[in-house]
Amino acid sequence: MMNRWWVLAPLLLLALLASAPAVQAAPAKPRVFVLTDIANEPDDEESFVRFLLYTDQMDVAGMAATTSTWLRDQVHPERLRERIQAYGQVLPNLRAHDPAYPDAQALLDRVTAGPALYGLAGVGEGRDSTASAALVAAVDDPDPRPLWVTIWGGANVLAQALHQVAATRTPDQVAAFVARLRVYAISDQDDSGPWIRARYPQLFWIGSVHAFSHYSTATWTGMSGEDFYQFPGPDSASVSHGWIDAHIRKGPLGGLYPQWKFIMEGDTPSFLYLVDNGLNAPDHPDYGGWGGRYGLANEGMGLHTDVVDTAVGGDGRPHRNAQATIWCWREAYQNDFAARIGWTLTADRTQASHPPQVVVNGQGGSEPLHLTLRPGESVTLDAGASTNPDGGPLTFRWWQYREPSIWQDALVVVPELGIAGADTARATITAPTTRPLLPGPQQLHLILEVTGGGPLPLTRYRRVIIAMPQS
Repeated sequence: MMNRWWVLAPLLLLALLASAPAVQAAPAKPRVFVLTDIANEPDDEESFVRFLLYTDQMDVAGMAATTSTWLRDQVHPERLRERIQAYGQVLPNLRAHDPAYPDAQALLDRVTAGPALYGLAGVGEGRDSTASAALVAAVDDPDPRPLWVTIWGGANVLAQALHQVAATRTPDQVAAFVARLRVYAISDQDDSGPWIRARYPQLFWIGSVHAFSHYSTATWTGMSGEDFYQFPGPDSASVSHGWIDAHIRKGPLGGLYPQWKFIMEGDTPSFLYLVDNGLNAPDHPDYGGWGGRYGLANEGMGLHTDVVDTAVGGDGRPHRNAQATIWCWREAYQNDFAARIGWTLTADRTQASHPPQVVVNGQGGSEPLHLTLRPGESVTLDAGASTNPDGGPLTFRWWQYREPSIWQDALVVVPELGIAGADTARATITAPTTRPLLPGPQQLHLILEVTGGGPLPLTRYRRVIIAMPQS
């Protein structure tokens, strides 16, 4: 009976999926609290413009102006308010494309400031700020969703929140508070991030760890930093001033996108990681997506840090580095940004671009599909019911993302899936017959990319995770 079940299982699953309604099930929006050293250099202001254009996909719990090693004794919440006010001017247009965009006043009400003190000088008794108080309140909110804290500069607002909670609550209550947090930090930009991790090693923390202010190996530099940090691989066309001038610096909000000083939008991966695009899986940093891919530093601890991917660069050659976990998606995330700037300019949906809606075997939504296959077994996946809201054709690409399955940083341990019809809507996937080199079951990741037309085509994804049991 067991052998017959494993032969029939893929066919039964295919039939069940095909008979399901093609609904677009939306996952719960992430709750987000932004800490930014805005005004230290232009890139925070750039990132904040993009962030506002994705607030339809997030519940913004707070935005706080902070210090960092680059801005030690000032905070500038007025820079946040300026851009939110511009967002308010274009909000009617944005809501014609997605009614989920929040009120500008609601965002303004969530702007706070941390202390105008560097790092741990702003942590301790009597160091509470409007930002740290708002952060504590956001974590304590009865909403069951965790709170994502994206740290674009220094982390002392989070450190003070934790200090205050530890000083006033029981150990069990502190542990429950910490368990509600998810952090994505753009490296350590003051001394409070290491202080937090040392005291709360279980805290879920995504971030690059390296010598202080030595960013050339950091994953997030893959956003746009190849010229400044001198790493090979990406096509730089869409992160050039010419491209930005042509596609981004337009209208009341896009017009507040400044020229960069070092690199463009170094902080943006922290929230691109949360975009609901069918690829990102925020609870699984090792899966990879627009905000990069990260691995667990030590079993049983909360820190996830840099790993590497191999991607074909603008020169047509493969390149292997941590930055590739971000720049390999660059065309898609830049085109998506340009489309949303287009939304700010017109309420006429026929004059703007919108991303495809992906349906696989009758299943809409963006959560990964899970299959189980024995060696040599096949399953057919059909994305033919996917739609383009703008009309016109769609292109399809099925491919195996091998890096999420690696062990000991070696792709040779990852068996390859057979993919027939890789560039069509309907693909047949065959599990490898080679015995996995890893002990226990193995998961293989299949990615479907669905792309619309136009001069800046938009892409959405569906991830299929194929479990291969050992026996």
